[in-house]
Amino acid sequence: MAVLRAPGEVFVLRHTLGRRPLRDPTAAWLERIDPLTLEPTACSPRLPAGPFWPGGVIAHANGCLYVVYGRFCHRLSAELELLGSVELPQPRPYNSLVVLGDGTLAMKDVDRSLAHPARLTLLDPETLAVACEELLPEPVVARLSAGRNQLFAIGASTVFGYRWDGSRLELEFEVPYGRAGQSYGWDPVIEGGHLWFLDNGEHAYSTTMLGAGVAEGPVHLIRVSLNDHADVEVIEVCGARRGAVTDPPLYDPERRIALGYDSANGVLAAFRFGDRLEPLWQRELAHAAHMIRYPGTGEVVVHDFAAPRVLRSRAARSLAARSGWVASLGAARAAAARRCHDDVVVLDIETGQERARAAVPSMFQSVLFPTPGWGRDLYWCTFSTLARLEVMS
Repeated sequence: MAVLRAPGEVFVLRHTLGRRPLRDPTAAWLERIDPLTLEPTACSPRLPAGPFWPGGVIAHANGCLYVVYGRFCHRLSAELELLGSVELPQPRPYNSLVVLGDGTLAMKDVDRSLAHPARLTLLDPETLAVACEELLPEPVVARLSAGRNQLFAIGASTVFGYRWDGSRLELEFEVPYGRAGQSYGWDPVIEGGHLWFLDNGEHAYSTTMLGAGVAEGPVHLIRVSLNDHADVEVIEVCGARRGAVTDPPLYDPERRIALGYDSANGVLAAFRFGDRLEPLWQRELAHAAHMIRYPGTGEVVVHDFAAPRVLRSRAARSLAARSGWVASLGAARAAAARRCHDDVVVLDIETGQERARAAVPSMFQSVLFPTPGWGRDLYWCTFSTLARLEVMS
């Protein structure tokens, strides 16, 4: 994951990968890189982490950088000096963090087995002391989302909305969404007075989301009104069985267009939102990562992964789950990248028409976070590759 701070400052969160990625302990570190060449110009110490799950880094208004990775939260200076660390309470990885309106840091643990309810932990950004803790009623795999002092969590079957008053969390609403044949929802998007997310978040990703579906049913785009919590809409993205996702949808409030996708079946779909959602266009694209929207031009950045079909097989997934060390070998990454690539694609959000495409060599399909640059450029991250691309007019 890359974040930008002052002009010219790009920070990249990196980590090791164990032989058994979801079981073996890992370590993380933060690099400052040259914004054009991507070469490292500074590096933090190795940061204690523990169990693996993609974490997060934020540039805080107080001038510091905060990393949540594994079961630790770290505070660093802009020079990447480690200023403080705290081990988080649950013996599981924490998947990133959000910042509330008063600067408080909010995070929670993730348990993909759904055996343990998640615990919200809020930290003081100056001291890393616990400001508040709240045990959620059910497991939450999806990352948190926040709008100033509102905090949203997509549980295994229920949407939870909390309000932070500076000292405690108050549960404002809960909306059930679970249904037979579906698995849990993923990260929610807050836009246009609604909460938007996709279900069927359970998957068997190893190097690609293609063919990685677990639940029998199709992926749904779900809308929850933040003004009337009884106003809930659920619509199939494409109707294909054994659908799966691992990231959020996108909503353009100016054009009133929502984008959803099914990563397991390689479909991206657009919906026009009037009183209700209506299908607008659909494309076959192997998309799985976060999207970027350029409001002024109506462009959206997605991607289209290409790799040999053998990577979708159960045997390949089983081998990858036990062979995380292979990804740490430069020669292995280079060999895989000759056959596999993420095509970063720019689409017209109104029509789905393709405006530009560029291939990024990568042994992994991105399920991560691209970062907008300061102009019409962006940084693309996968588990094996970092690239900078410029969207040409």
